[in-house]
Amino acid sequence: MIALTANAFADDAYQAKQAGMDEHVTKPLEIGHLLKIMKRWIS
Repeated sequence: MIALTANAFADDAYQAKQAGMDEHVTKPLEIGHLLKIMKRWIS
């Protein structure tokens, strides 16, 4: 699962991973970055 949040601090990414997320993506969303992450997990 991919967490999408407005929080960009390292602790926020850590908390997302602790909650079971595989990735942490922040807003503003960069479509290219999201697609890269999605391709990594789909393959």
